[in-house]
Amino acid sequence: MSTKIQLSFGVRQYAIADGCTSILIGAMGKTLRRKVREVTCDLSPSMMLIAAEVFYNAHVVNDRFHVQQVYNEAVDKIRIDIRRQLIAEDNSRDKSEPPITYSNGETMRQILARSKHTLMMSQNKWTDIQRHRANILFKHYPILKAAYHLAMEMRQIFNAKISPTKAMGRMNKWYEKVMALGNNNFRSVIKTFKNHAPTILNYFRRRATNASAEAFNSKVKIFRSQMRGVRDRDFFIFRLVKLYA
Repeated sequence: MSTKIQLSFGVRQYAIADGCTSILIGAMGKTLRRKVREVTCDLSPSMMLIAAEVFYNAHVVNDRFHVQQVYNEAVDKIRIDIRRQLIAEDNSRDKSEPPITYSNGETMRQILARSKHTLMMSQNKWTDIQRHRANILFKHYPILKAAYHLAMEMRQIFNAKISPTKAMGRMNKWYEKVMALGNNNFRSVIKTFKNHAPTILNYFRRRATNASAEAFNSKVKIFRSQMRGVRDRDFFIFRLVKLYA
């Protein structure tokens, strides 16, 4: 028997790992917990501790989308830093001189402001406007071009149906390219891969993600908001069971 568990709890409800651990142990008997072979969770140390203590026979898997988010945030930080620098330069520029307008009719500040989602998307999903904007951006800022292509390379690795061993080889080469960029914004990325390499690579065992747990967690948060908070926890859980069980 192979059982998979997905962990995705709101920070407010379960900020302390010990509290969440006792809840799970109370809700699931030892026999059932022993059968669990895989636990998917985000990169939270608390969540990983819970998984290891409660489901001691299971492989802990860091959700791929949380891993990709760490890198995407670093790419976006580069975009933000460049835009802030341009704003500072514009503030000290002679106001009688109009800003440079590029072939798409936008200034570089506008291009940077409107490129956030473009840099998170695959090229084959870009509109013509987004493609034109990205070409201008990459021409003037090679660091953004390199960072974007590495984001797409990481996505390709996760999409590939390969073994953890092959994934490790490809990830190591990718990791070296990230380090070669030499940008301080990638410190969190490097730290994440150093600290969580085994649990990140566990994804390639069965390609499990946290998507369904995240979707349900979102429903719980919306329901809690509609109820304007939780006063009676037991009654709140009772209503959740009636709605979603």
